[in-house]
Amino acid sequence: MKSEEFATATMKKITICVCSSRTFIDRAKVAKVTVAAQKAGIEVSLVSDLCELCETKAEEVHDIAKTTIVACHPRAVKSLMAFVGEDGVQSLNLRTGSVDDVLQALGVQPIEVSDDDADGWMKQMEAMPRKLGDDAWYPTLDKDACAECGKCLAFCPFGVYEMVDERIRVVHPTHCKNNCPACARTCPASAIIFPKYDRSPINGGEEQQEYAVKLDTRELYAQTLRDRLLTRKKLIK
Repeated sequence: MKSEEFATATMKKITICVCSSRTFIDRAKVAKVTVAAQKAGIEVSLVSDLCELCETKAEEVHDIAKTTIVACHPRAVKSLMAFVGEDGVQSLNLRTGSVDDVLQALGVQPIEVSDDDADGWMKQMEAMPRKLGDDAWYPTLDKDACAECGKCLAFCPFGVYEMVDERIRVVHPTHCKNNCPACARTCPASAIIFPKYDRSPINGGEEQQEYAVKLDTRELYAQTLRDRLLTRKKLIK
């Protein structure tokens, strides 16, 4: 994305998602972007998990939407922010993009960042909470691609989806099973996005790293139901 595409207001502040419970955003890259942007007069804020903030619908999400968001794939960020009612957000991809690409889009000249300059930010990221296996995980919808066919609603045994005003919505994100993207594989339009998934296009990326396959949805449903019952038994014990 070219730097001229960014409004002056958002150029003055960026929000970087560290995604502290996962490893696909390189923290060294975050530190370099942060230091260079600050030296160029841009205000920088780091958040540990943008998905979690949107899941809980934290008030600060609406302030974040007014900044340039540096995180993962733009399609994932767009769908994530649309989940909380924020459209037209501006974002840059640090998940697969380079530091120089992000800085160029921000209109910032790349600079050499010393270990001393980066050290404070690295320590701040290390101190962020890690919820391994229990971090925010839920689907978001690419509404431009969604055909409202309802297959995800019919498939999901956890009640994540509901039909609202004749449109599919993610209504209960906390019901989703962590690390399970099964519903995305049942979507004929590839409209379901799990931002934290490791392969594209399910994670919102443009590459076709995981091809759609015809799945036995009844067996998938049965398996997820068995998993749910097993989890319930463990809780009772």
